[in-house]
Amino acid sequence: MLINLSINNIAVIEKANADFSEGFNILTGETGAGKSILIDSLSMVLGMRTSRDLIRHGSDNASVTALFSEGPDLEEFDLENEEDGSIVLSRKLSCDGKNICKINSQTVPLSTLRAVGERLVSIHGQHENISLLKSSYHLSMLDEYAGNAQLASEYNLLYEKATGLKAKLEGMKVSESEREMQKDTLKFRIDEINLVDPREGEDEELSEKRDALKNYSSIMASLEAASEALSAPGAAKDCLYGAMHDMAKAADMDKTLSDFSSQVESIYYSCEDVASEIRSFISRMSFSPYELDEIEERLDKITRLKKKYGPELKDVLENKVKWEEEYGSLLFYEDNMAEAEREAEKAWDEMLKAGEKLHASRCAAAETLAASIKDELSFLEMPKVKFEVEFTAHAPSSDGLYGAEFMLATNPSEEVKPLNKIASGGEMSRIMLALKSALASLGDVGVLLFDEIDSGVSGKAAIKIAQKLKMLSDKRQIICITHLPQMAAKADSHLLIEKDTSTDSFRTKVTALDYEGRVEELTRLIAGDGSTSAARMAAIEMLSE
Repeated sequence: MLINLSINNIAVIEKANADFSEGFNILTGETGAGKSILIDSLSMVLGMRTSRDLIRHGSDNASVTALFSEGPDLEEFDLENEEDGSIVLSRKLSCDGKNICKINSQTVPLSTLRAVGERLVSIHGQHENISLLKSSYHLSMLDEYAGNAQLASEYNLLYEKATGLKAKLEGMKVSESEREMQKDTLKFRIDEINLVDPREGEDEELSEKRDALKNYSSIMASLEAASEALSAPGAAKDCLYGAMHDMAKAADMDKTLSDFSSQVESIYYSCEDVASEIRSFISRMSFSPYELDEIEERLDKITRLKKKYGPELKDVLENKVKWEEEYGSLLFYEDNMAEAEREAEKAWDEMLKAGEKLHASRCAAAETLAASIKDELSFLEMPKVKFEVEFTAHAPSSDGLYGAEFMLATNPSEEVKPLNKIASGGEMSRIMLALKSALASLGDVGVLLFDEIDSGVSGKAAIKIAQKLKMLSDKRQIICITHLPQMAAKADSHLLIEKDTSTDSFRTKVTALDYEGRVEELTRLIAGDGSTSAARMAAIEMLSE
């Protein structure tokens, strides 16, 4: 059950708190007062897609917090449950697009917030009546009723596998002449690379070696000058030797100088080591113009390969491996094709079997769903209605092997037709409510929210819809936005959404109405701004009933 919804800086709402009760909750208010903003706020905290345009003008961020008395076991989402079983969802949206989502004070990804939110609240918006005209929506509703999540998932995976293998098989199909041309091209490329036989990083190593050979004279001159500066009589090494002995004498007389003495000694031996290594390097250095020519020639061959098959040497070598695999596949083309055909055929057969199994489950569910909806519609003042689910075979798709469409006839003497060809707005509202009623007994979602489910109906039909929602509220918490007094009179809790014009800024406030407040609001719903004593008496009578 949703206990409280706290809203901050959402559209025209600076700050608002809405408390909900068990059973049937009604929200009413003038058009434009902000009723839809409550729906947007709840959608936001449930993890649904939200626009930054919802942030109140002049604010840096907006936030919504929702408190539920209970919900799903959070352990499956790697979260901790509160001791009393309550769940707190919160979401903060900043102008820079950043989201901070939390469940019971634990920061979570938006996807987790959405997954938990879907288990807590089911929102029926006005757009769903439009969705009801689409046959693709009918199939999803039927699967929900049948509990086909596992079957549909298994079929979809097999469909993706089968179509993927089929596409791969089509891509493998080439004529014999094309295969020969491809083989010749691949063999030429592979042989050209093998003739040079480069190794990864070789071009960089050769470039460094070439640069060293080109600068041989300069390098040798610098090394000899350095060796002279370090090792010649009276040069750096001799000076350091004298300093080392002088510091040793001083340290013998003053122990506080021992560290200085050790440092000078270390510098002297380091200098001697470096001087020795330089002399050794000079003795090993040699220059061969032939070696430089060989390096230049080798680099030229590698550069040509990089231009043709690169751009880098590692790309050349990766392409060679790929072309060798392709060449091998062409050599065994017939065998590979036969194996691919067997795999594709097997996957297609498995997909068809899974599709028929899914269809059988849908057919069985369609019969009971149709019967249930006819009963519900009969209660909702559509007693003569005929309702059927019609299946049509089509090419395998991600949805299955058959399409499904809800068919309706409001007169028993007429043939059933698709909803979009026969149902009025008021009938669509009642059909949607009938569907929701049929599904409500199956799901574990504790809160059902209806945004003007009574749109397009009035009179006795409106009363029946109110009664049906009241009946549903025995099993689920119902929250409903309405403009009809017949609906509002049935509520266990009535919240008024209204504009607050007491300040310069435009704001919306939410007020839980007491008995007198409900009488006044019902009177407004009955008579509008020109309320009369007769309208007030009618409101009192509706509440007393």
